[in-house]
Amino acid sequence: MKVASGNVLWKQRKRNWCRTPFTFTVYTLTDREMSVKTGVLNERFNLIKLFRIVDISVERSFLQRLFGMSTLVLDTRDQSSGNGVVVLKNIVHGFEVRQTLQDAVDASRRENGMTAREFIGGPDGPGPQDQGFDGGFGGFDDSYDSDAEGFAGAQ
Repeated sequence: MKVASGNVLWKQRKRNWCRTPFTFTVYTLTDREMSVKTGVLNERFNLIKLFRIVDISVERSFLQRLFGMSTLVLDTRDQSSGNGVVVLKNIVHGFEVRQTLQDAVDASRRENGMTAREFIGGPDGPGPQDQGFDGGFGGFDDSYDSDAEGFAGAQ
């Protein structure tokens, strides 16, 4: 049964500690979304639009390093994913999968006309309409002299 929409770029079953695929979790990456399917009798599906993924981290425990696996941690702006964090455990070739995922996220953002600027502040931080937001330029103000090489008062 196909859960995620789009062309499949990567698919892998979660592995157990010794790298055998005897689990009931399947990760699927398409050009539009990331899908996590868990369970055998009671199935649960988690779909994350790629443009919502903000950060991808790779973690490796000692046992994972011995067996050539990694855990990918996706920081998303999708609160239905459990505080915006999706964890893909025991992935084989984690760094290559991370690069494939990052390329798909970048392509999805371009396709949807989104830039990283849309994620400034997130759910809890300051946004462009909030007091204290410096516009992302380090707080430059009127004392900056564009003709000189630095601030107007600098030596």
